[in-house]
Amino acid sequence: MGLFDFFKSDTDKPSVDLTDFKFLSDDHTRIENGRPTSANNKGAYRGIRVKTSDNATFSVTMYNMNENHPVWGDNIQMAEKRMKLIEENSQKIILRGFGTDAMGAPFADYGLTLHKANNIVNKVILHMHDRKIDIVYEKAENEKQTENVSQYSDFDNFLNFIQKWNSSMPMKDKMSIAIKSDKLNNKGAVAYNEDDYENAINYFEQAIRMMPNNDDALTNLRICYKATRDYDKLNDVLKKIDYLNK
Repeated sequence: MGLFDFFKSDTDKPSVDLTDFKFLSDDHTRIENGRPTSANNKGAYRGIRVKTSDNATFSVTMYNMNENHPVWGDNIQMAEKRMKLIEENSQKIILRGFGTDAMGAPFADYGLTLHKANNIVNKVILHMHDRKIDIVYEKAENEKQTENVSQYSDFDNFLNFIQKWNSSMPMKDKMSIAIKSDKLNNKGAVAYNEDDYENAINYFEQAIRMMPNNDDALTNLRICYKATRDYDKLNDVLKKIDYLNK
């Protein structure tokens, strides 16, 4: 029997609504090979977001909530991982990655456990199975920053950034953002020319997170997503390119 034979039925619905679940942590502990490290991470805000439309497939993303970023709530620390529900009891919900990303890296290297009491999540553990690392995220004592986890779609954030860029952003800030974004885009171009699609996409995506209206980086992402057949992301990029070309 294989690992994924243990997945629960796709019709099972978790006791916690994970349609668009957001968990804010202000403290976490890194555990390596069963031993916690001694680093003090109090005040390190992290946002863990779980989304699903069918309670069969879940997407898990993590945000760094401490640093400022041009796009509100888009400072992604861990890119989206696709997971399924494999176990639930009165104390926890366990998700495990399945399938692969556009470059063939297995999502099964990742997992997420939501610890709960009375169907309220009070702790989240990110599992990096291949590295034998667990990161335990404690629920934030002060949840005033919860709203910083993006409540908007990626395209909404794109439009918000453009509005800010065209109306209220100082020229010196524009120049600083553009220079940093172009440097990332150039690194991506080098990787692409070396047929290193994984790093090329990573650099182009970083360039877009820095400056969502960087049309060169968007065009390069369009080429990479088409080459890797990541059609969902390709469609998102085409929508942005079409908007900029109006």
